Amino acid sequence: MTEAKFKRKHLRSPLKTIALYQSDCYVFRAKCLNISEGGVLLENLPSVPEINAIPLMLCLPQFPEFHSVSAARLNEIEVDDLEGRIIRVKARTVRQFEGLSEIDQIFVTRIGCEFVLASDEAKAAIKSYVSNFAKNTIFLLNLFESHANDESRIKLLRHVAKLLGYDQDQKLAILRQKVLHDYQSLESL
Repeated sequence: MTEAKFKRKHLRSPLKTIALYQSDCYVFRAKCLNISEGGVLLENLPSVPEINAIPLMLCLPQFPEFHSVSAARLNEIEVDDLEGRIIRVKARTVRQFEGLSEIDQIFVTRIGCEFVLASDEAKAAIKSYVSNFAKNTIFLLNLFESHANDESRIKLLRHVAKLLGYDQDQKLAILRQKVLHDYQSLESL
């Protein structure tokens, strides 16, 4: 039997920012793990809303296309220097809680949310972010292949990894493995 290769409806990319959402007249925050035109994966929600259209506010960092920036300029860029694009969407949770007690639901740390209301502008911003992140991931993977133990190339590689949200202090082999995993999971289930 041949193994079927699954593709996502939309490409997704890691997103290491904070999401704000409203539930019962309170505003909460959660960590974003990844995003696509279809939804977002959130972690560490202090409260899981029970409504079908959760108002979410997300910030998408605006990365330059790294291949078109000089190495010297790339080394000068800091994460805090990047502009962010704020988008507002409404989403519903797609994680199933059936059969879980209220206590067990507390220990669920990741919640997938499907966008039920997103403007064309928000969808375009997400698509642009995901596409640009994919290009920058390829750039980073090329740095892994071409560094040849050159200290300046390794410094650039680690800095680019930091800009994309990775731990720059990890061993290069582990860092490469994480970047490659994220690249491979852009399309797959």
